[in-house]
This record gives sequence, C-alpha cells and structure tokens, in this order.
Amino acid sequence: MNLQDAKTLNECPHADIAAYIDGELAPREELELEMHLAVCESCAEELNQQKKLLCALDYALEEEKFELPENFTKVVVANAESSVSGLRRRNERFNALFICSALFLLVFAALGNETGNALFSSSKFIDKFFAVGAFIGHLIYDVAIGTIVVLRSLIVHFVRSSASAFALAVVTFVVFALVFSRLLSRFRRI
Repeated sequence: MNLQDAKTLNECPHADIAAYIDGELAPREELELEMHLAVCESCAEELNQQKKLLCALDYALEEEKFELPENFTKVVVANAESSVSGLRRRNERFNALFICSALFLLVFAALGNETGNALFSSSKFIDKFFAVGAFIGHLIYDVAIGTIVVLRSLIVHFVRSSASAFALAVVTFVVFALVFSRLLSRFRRI
C-alpha cells in the first residue's frame, strides 16, 4: 500500500454508502460518491456487502408472512396484566431491597477512586443542610428570647404600678402555658 492508497482510505466516505443505497444523498454527493467508487476498491466492496445484506434481509422477511389475529393486542395486554405479581409478598420486597442494595454497591464499585469524592460531596451537602437548620433554630431561639426580655421588662414596669395588672399578667401566663403545652402534645402525637 502506498501513500496515495492510505490517503484514499482515510478520505473514504463509508458513512455515505448506506445513504447512497437508501437514495438519501443529494445529486452532487451521489455523483461524487460514484466517482469515488469507480476508483476505490474497498468502498466498492463495502457497497456490494451492504447490498448483499439488504437482499438477504428482504429475502428472510418475505419468506415468512403471517397474519396477526384481530384480538392480538387484547390478548397480549390481558396476559401481561394477569402475570404481573407486583410486590405482594414479603419475599418479593426482600428481593427488591437486595437488588437495589447490590446496584448501589455496584455504582460505588464503578466509581472507583471517585467514591470518596462522591461521599465527600454528599457530606458537604449534609453539613450545609444542618448549618442552615442550625441557623434557623438559633434565629427562632434568639427571637423568642428577645421577645421574652422585652415582655418581661414591660410586665415588670406594668405590674409594679397596680395589683390588678399583676393578676392579669399571671392569668395570661397560665393561659399561654396551657396553650403551649397543648400544642406540644399535639406535635408529639404527629
């Protein structure tokens, strides 16, 4: 094989041969390919091989013609629906869990050295999630403490001025304590 043959093999339009057979090429491309086929033996052989394959497929598909029954779709659907067992038995659930666990381990094995990176990135996400949760918890705590301090200073000033205001403050505190305890008991049930 000389340099010219090697150059021709690299420039051979093998992908265009199937399009040529199917009649999908533009007239100019078709003409260029026919000129190339006249010169290149490997492309001409490829064209003949693809034509032989198509002829063999046509012959194989023409030989066995058969008719489908009219209710074929209904029979297939009924058969498929009746043979589906779903996850009705405990054994099937265990098998599904086993398969999912095996696939999970297979993914980590396929990741190889990247497994550590995947776990590290998921731990970063979890850390950020807990950091946001801690921030929200501290914000709620700080707002509650601030509200209590302000109310306490107002109540102390208000209660010192009259005995009836003190009684009203005690009743209000008891009512809020009862309401808060009821809310806590409802949240514990949920």
